[in-house]
Amino acid sequence: MSTALLVTMGLVAARIGGVFMLMPAFGARGVPKMVRILAIVGLTALVAPMVPQAEITPTAGLLLFGIATEVLTGIIIGGVVSFLFGSLSLANEIMSNQIGHGAAQLFDPMLKVSHGPIAALGSLLAAAIFIGMNLHLVLLINVTDSFFSVPPGSVVNPIPGGQFWIHTVAEMLEAGLRMAGPVLALIFMIHMFVAVLTKLAPQMNIFFSLGMIMTMVAGIAMLHVILPHQFESHMAIVSHAVEQVPAILNEMDLRR
Repeated sequence: MSTALLVTMGLVAARIGGVFMLMPAFGARGVPKMVRILAIVGLTALVAPMVPQAEITPTAGLLLFGIATEVLTGIIIGGVVSFLFGSLSLANEIMSNQIGHGAAQLFDPMLKVSHGPIAALGSLLAAAIFIGMNLHLVLLINVTDSFFSVPPGSVVNPIPGGQFWIHTVAEMLEAGLRMAGPVLALIFMIHMFVAVLTKLAPQMNIFFSLGMIMTMVAGIAMLHVILPHQFESHMAIVSHAVEQVPAILNEMDLRR
């Protein structure tokens, strides 16, 4: 086995490993590390012999720099997809708090965080959509194709690709609020209605006797109506994020 192939395999593994660190579903903290390591090793063994070999002098400094830039490149790619992947969970977290489920916190063993039951459902459904629509395979195909457009070791400055994170966070917040918008509007109207009734009959304490029940029942009913549309919107958002991989690489400086 030649030295150039060994260097190429290391750089390929670094970029793929960076993607797996933040890749939706597979990058969750609840996924066993051994599963990710085996996936990275298997993909590296398949991809490295086919991609252009790295043109890096095998010195310690250059190898460390090349591995660091490849890992950062993979993290940027995986982060863009992961941020937009979280838009459905964000929307469901907002709705869960608004309809009175914020106190019923559940521990998510995959993400190792506590959130409301609707947000937990949103996380599981988002992962199911990502895997069920084979978007993880599309992401890996785009990452594999990136080794031909941007060969291993040719990325000199991956920082410009990080500007996609700024736009991605803005898109995630916008998408989350947009998907939660119908429930937020309904809850706002219910609160206005209850406020008027409370003003008319303050001694009845309508907010606690009627308002909370109306908020929970109407919120869950509205969620039942808009859930299919949320799935379609989420699938389109994540698909757009996966297709951004070539654009991210084009923003990075290449060694000429």
